[in-house]
Amino acid sequence: MKSITFGQLLDKLLYLSNQKKSTLAKILGYDVSYISKWINGKNLPTQKSISDVCKRTSEFIVNSLTPISMRELKSYFEIGEDINTNSILSQYLEERLKESYIYTAQKNIPNLHSRTHWEDSYNSIMHINPRLRKQYLAKDMDLYIKKVSKLDMMISANLFKLNNNDRMAIAEMKSDLAELGEKVEVRCRILLGFEGEIEDIIFNTILTINMITMYPSINFEVYNCDVDSNSVMSVVKDRIFHMAIFAKDKRCLLTNMSKEKRVVDEMYYSLDEIVKNQGKPIVERKSSINMIKNKKYIQYIMSQDLRLLMGSISELFMPFDLFTEVAESVFGNDKEILDELRKINMFLQNVTYTSKLKVLIYESGLESYISSGKLNFFNIPVELTLEQRERHINHIEKVITESENVEIKLIDGNFVEDFKDRQNPSLYLSKTLTLLKINPEKEINDYAIVRDSEFKHICDKFFDSIWENDIVVNDKEDVLERMKKYLAYSKIINESF
Repeated sequence: MKSITFGQLLDKLLYLSNQKKSTLAKILGYDVSYISKWINGKNLPTQKSISDVCKRTSEFIVNSLTPISMRELKSYFEIGEDINTNSILSQYLEERLKESYIYTAQKNIPNLHSRTHWEDSYNSIMHINPRLRKQYLAKDMDLYIKKVSKLDMMISANLFKLNNNDRMAIAEMKSDLAELGEKVEVRCRILLGFEGEIEDIIFNTILTINMITMYPSINFEVYNCDVDSNSVMSVVKDRIFHMAIFAKDKRCLLTNMSKEKRVVDEMYYSLDEIVKNQGKPIVERKSSINMIKNKKYIQYIMSQDLRLLMGSISELFMPFDLFTEVAESVFGNDKEILDELRKINMFLQNVTYTSKLKVLIYESGLESYISSGKLNFFNIPVELTLEQRERHINHIEKVITESENVEIKLIDGNFVEDFKDRQNPSLYLSKTLTLLKINPEKEINDYAIVRDSEFKHICDKFFDSIWENDIVVNDKEDVLERMKKYLAYSKIINESF
């Protein structure tokens, strides 16, 4: 929430709860003129009374809410629907009132804020509020991270020990850092632990893949480390340290935030030492050119137990002549690359498409390709004509129909609603090699080779979990019918224009 004075917030709360100043004055034991002066910014509650004023005011406001005004208040403060008890909501409003008091005091009475009952030291703030971690994390980002001219950040967390809100808060942080990276130099290192139950393996794996593959232009590294399983720690060098402690049931017990230089420095260099001595990079990034020239791509397709998760359509399952056409249009006269691609093409046609192969294709990605012609050829965006798309789809249908070893299924929907607006992940697995495709951006067309054996094992389990998932279309005739339908629609649209 943006900065707001104590009086403005108090006035807004009275408005949202449809209550009068005189009623609040009676509850607090003050004359109504005092409430008016607070709202008009002419005065503030005393330091001695502020904690009691905030507590009783928040309880009064919450107890006055109707179902309609409750929704309006939650909407104004961007509070999730899961905050559904009066005590938690009252605690939240109490904290907001205290924060606005501090803000107002800083503006009007510079020495007042450092002596309030609420915080003994402005350099350290503790929140005991287990249901509101996401809001606090976003607030900390806004207040402290976006002010820097150079950002060097580290986060330590065990994914399997966090609740969904906290996992999503960490995942969404990368988009904020990417936005910040357009203005300042950004470096972020994530220390992940995978210790614990894996009942949320689909959620956790997609989240981790997104962290690795999204916004590739920022300096963002992910490590597998032996981290504390019941806490989340984040530190911005020379700026701020933030920690949250969790119970066994994944509830957040408390959070603590410190700007004290000694604390920030010690935590930064402690985590930095863990990364240097124990951290195992989860992936190693390679450009598409490197993958072709150094034969990593052909090493993958020559492996056994090939499994593919295709978030978007790629060079795979193209007929021989179309593969050659697109290769020449993308790489021009680069003889070395074209020679390597010719070998890859020969192997795909004569071995890969006749071998045992499991393929999952996001139906949304297939539909988008057929309608737009946009695909990633070795992770380089290209656009094919309708005639080329038709040849491609016909060849996929031919492989499905004629090969008994190739199983192709469609993913009809999203495994996790939280990621429905993100690019679908692409994952290539074999016995010896696991690859991720980085989201292409600003001529960055990299692949990520999974180096960490624990995460590779998680990726294998993840694929096995979604292979038999309820939203997967596994009937061969149904898959073929859907492909033909999308191709027919695309022809009609193109003929109309």
